Amino acid sequence: MANYATNLFFASTKNRKDLDRIEDFLNENFCDCYVSRDTGDNGLEAEFYSRWEYPESLIDELIDSLEQRDEIYIRVLTHELCTEYVSFRIFEKGKWDIRY
Repeated sequence: MANYATNLFFASTKNRKDLDRIEDFLNENFCDCYVSRDTGDNGLEAEFYSRWEYPESLIDELIDSLEQRDEIYIRVLTHELCTEYVSFRIFEKGKWDIRY
C-alpha cells in the first residue's frame, strides 16, 4: 500500500477564470480534494492527497493551463510524516521557489 502525502494548496489571482480552472482541475484529478473559495480575496484553498510526494507533473499541467500564469500566486505545502517527506513551494511571477 502506498503512503499518501497531504497537500495544502493556496492560490490567489484576480482572474476568476483561472480560479475556476484550478478548482475544476483539482476536483477532476484528486478524488479526495476539499476546496474552499474565498470570494472576497479572490483566493482558493484546497487539501488533497497524492502518492508519496508532491504531484509535480499534475501541478505543472495545471499551471500550463492558466490564462495569466504571471499574475497568480500559489503555495503548496506537501508532507508525508511516515517517511519524513516535506516540500514547500511558492509560484509567483511565473516561477517556482522550491524549499525542501
